[in-house]
Amino acid sequence: MDEEIEEDAAPEPQEKPGKMGFILALVAITLLGGGAGAGFGLMQVNQIASVATKRANTTPTKADAALAWDENTGLERLKPVIVNLANPVGTRVRLDTAMVFDREAVDDVKHLKAVLSEDLLAFLRTVTMSELTGASAFNHLRDDLNERVEIASSGAVKELIIETMVLQ
Repeated sequence: MDEEIEEDAAPEPQEKPGKMGFILALVAITLLGGGAGAGFGLMQVNQIASVATKRANTTPTKADAALAWDENTGLERLKPVIVNLANPVGTRVRLDTAMVFDREAVDDVKHLKAVLSEDLLAFLRTVTMSELTGASAFNHLRDDLNERVEIASSGAVKELIIETMVLQ
């Protein structure tokens, strides 16, 4: 009887039944994920290496670099134009521009620059502040100036580039 009391009084400590199984499952999943990642990485390395060797072995067909402008095209900056706008009174605009022109069609670049500056000045005096504000106002101004410059230069100027425009 004493033996029965001793057995009931001091049970042996047992480990939790799921602790070891959880650790083994975690290790197995980690090893499985690592193995899958390594396998996928090796497959990608082989594919990347084959693509790289194909690119290295093929000679690229290099097209001649197309120039935006040909050798006969010139670029000259015009003097800044500062002018009062038509409306509201006291509002001024400063416009820094450059012209892209055909060198063969222009005999005297200084004269052309002076003519274009005068034409820009005359045009900007007719512009109002409301014509220069808004989402598409800058594009409209650029288009109008390019039309006037093309007419004033008899087609010698291909484009007028607006570098800076300041309203005050």
